[in-house]
Amino acid sequence: MAYKFEADESVRGAILRCSREQLDEAVFELSEGTSTDPVSAVHEARKAIKKQRSLLRLARGAMPSGQRRRENAALRGAARRISGVRDADVLIATIGQLSERFAGQLPAHAFESIRSYFDARRSAQNGNGGGSVLDGRAVRELAAVRARMDDWDLRAGGWKALEPGLLRAYGRGRAAFARVGVGGEMEDLHAWRKRVKDLWYHERLLAPTCGPTMAGHAKELDRLSDLLGDDHDLALLRQELTADSTPVAVDLGAVVGLIDYRHTELQSEAIHIGDRVYAETPKAFRRRMGEYWNAGRALARAPHEEHPAQLAAATR
Repeated sequence: MAYKFEADESVRGAILRCSREQLDEAVFELSEGTSTDPVSAVHEARKAIKKQRSLLRLARGAMPSGQRRRENAALRGAARRISGVRDADVLIATIGQLSERFAGQLPAHAFESIRSYFDARRSAQNGNGGGSVLDGRAVRELAAVRARMDDWDLRAGGWKALEPGLLRAYGRGRAAFARVGVGGEMEDLHAWRKRVKDLWYHERLLAPTCGPTMAGHAKELDRLSDLLGDDHDLALLRQELTADSTPVAVDLGAVVGLIDYRHTELQSEAIHIGDRVYAETPKAFRRRMGEYWNAGRALARAPHEEHPAQLAAATR
């Protein structure tokens, strides 16, 4: 099934089902998917792990903190074991995107030389085992989390299980947004992106119940996450190109100038979207989300009610 809570599904059942799906997906990609397309397999596994970590944060009202922290630490460890593969590919993809966007502004060989350098470095790292994900450690860690699911102590149900995690994601994102601006520090922007992605995952899960307004809000968060992700990838590329150890015989200063220009474009759009996404106070956001949830659950129950007119009163 899709990564979402069904409106007529119990919260406990939805947490367990989505957890099984994401953990099974990550294990499959890292154990079988790498044999056909390692780059795609690692990318999909990383996405599944991020979704699962976000799901644990959303379920903070239902799960004991010690148990949640243990599982989150295991997932974080598995993700770190495969992060090197993704980092190498990001540099190559980012220089490719930059060359497409600014085609004709610099000689094509400038971008090609940089891409060739990163491609050769990735091949050398993989040849030395630096990019291998086939040692099985990440798979074992993920499988261990999957096996412990039967022991998860999911205590609370309903909105009480979800509200603390959703409100925390919104509040932390709003606070992170307040710390950044156009030309902001890389660390602050990256911290904001992580909070944006959390709230996006949370709202994706809840939108089938909470309705189209939340789905629209989630779409804005998706766009915002993409902007901040592209900005972060460019920042990594800039770091590499300005390091003394990058032996590429092209005008790197001109390439860095294009990166800085693109940074301004991306961050400016991100700030405008952020103003919309975080327009409400946390208190107002909390009240509105609770009302959406209650209305959606009442709507799902309506076909089974003896007196459907109760729906109108339940959703006022």
